[in-house]
Amino acid sequence: MRTEDKENFVPATPFTLEELEKLKARGFNLVRVNAFTQDRHMDYMEPRYFMLTPLRNLPDDINQKGIYEPIESELLKSWATNPDEGIKVFVGHSPSDQV
Repeated sequence: MRTEDKENFVPATPFTLEELEKLKARGFNLVRVNAFTQDRHMDYMEPRYFMLTPLRNLPDDINQKGIYEPIESELLKSWATNPDEGIKVFVGHSPSDQV
């Protein structure tokens, strides 16, 4: 297993309106959106599911490039409102989320 893939195995929760509200209440301002195939390889071309990583601020490190979405976006609200439609969306919970 590649290191990149090992890093993507984090506990996850289905993304619902309740989860969205929890993220807002905990002070998160945006999420990083990663797309994965069925075998958990990062792939934005043919994703099987999305993994959202909550963040308070954009990273300063240039190596942390990615796709970020504001917590108040209509896209996130749509995904949370309709969790059983389209591509599955999950919220990843890492130790850094526990701040």
